Amino acid sequence: MDTLIALFSSPALDAEIVSGISYAFALIFFGPLLVVTAAFFVYCLLARKSALRPARILSVLWLIACLPAALLITMGYAFNSAKMNPLLSIPLWVVSGLIFIWLPVALRALVRRGPI
Repeated sequence: MDTLIALFSSPALDAEIVSGISYAFALIFFGPLLVVTAAFFVYCLLARKSALRPARILSVLWLIACLPAALLITMGYAFNSAKMNPLLSIPLWVVSGLIFIWLPVALRALVRRGPI
């Protein structure tokens, strides 16, 4: 229990994972993404039809969800330009989320479980 309290303490949440992106900021966006991705992984395991259309829909939803994150990252850079340039951190942010979404589809294609 003490570890959990320390994990969600204010100093821990303010710690930066990557320059300009705090642990709390990443949890707000990647926490729900991981839950959705876990559910999508189960869907990919159990579905008999193609997983490409749901993956595309989830990708579009992730890109829409990245808009506020991109604005916040840019705004943070405007107030503290010593952080990582948003031209580098925003694409990394978007691609890392897309990797989580497309990983179950790639695993399904690798295992050859039903139509991709």
